[in-house]
Amino acid sequence: MGFSSKSKAARKTSAWFQRHSKDPHVKQAQKEGKRSRAAFKLTEILEQSQLDIKRGSVVVDLGCAPGSWSVELAKKVGPEGLVIGIDLLELSPITGVTLIKGDFDSPAGQAALEQALGGRKIDAVVSDMAPEMSGNKLVDQMRMIGLNEMTLHFARQHLRPGGDILMKTFMGEGYDAFRREMGISFKRIKNIKPAASRKTSPEFFILGLDFKADK
Repeated sequence: MGFSSKSKAARKTSAWFQRHSKDPHVKQAQKEGKRSRAAFKLTEILEQSQLDIKRGSVVVDLGCAPGSWSVELAKKVGPEGLVIGIDLLELSPITGVTLIKGDFDSPAGQAALEQALGGRKIDAVVSDMAPEMSGNKLVDQMRMIGLNEMTLHFARQHLRPGGDILMKTFMGEGYDAFRREMGISFKRIKNIKPAASRKTSPEFFILGLDFKADK
């Protein structure tokens, strides 16, 4: 009777690595020296002008590790703008980005953010955060919606009137209710599936435009 010398997890990891190493966006990211392939998701959205970030804008990148989005945002806003990246993980410095190590939902994180802003108003909040995947679709979906709710709560506290929000989400249980909740605070809602997102991935991005600060 034959058997495999590798565990199921090891075989799955190996299969993932094979897909990952052959991914054209991964190869392009390595060639261009980007921190991750996730950069192409954001650049595609920005190039299509679905998210209006321009020179001088103030942008907060929640859960910013490994920093690929913050790098692209800093290029977009230029030296007149301000990009603040917040994550629980320690990151190596990024030119043109103010990094905060901490929980954006904690009092300490909020205080560090206010100090970094120096009185400036936030034009956009972005997030490529996703939960640690358990393999249980319902559990992972609920964790994703939980992160979305935290991100929306943060935006409602800090965005200027007319500001925008962009965040990763998954289609599934709780999504429709969350989208309706976003509609209370933003005049327009769009779903975006960038080409750089793997077709097999449940992820897509939800964009809220023109924040209604009085709600």
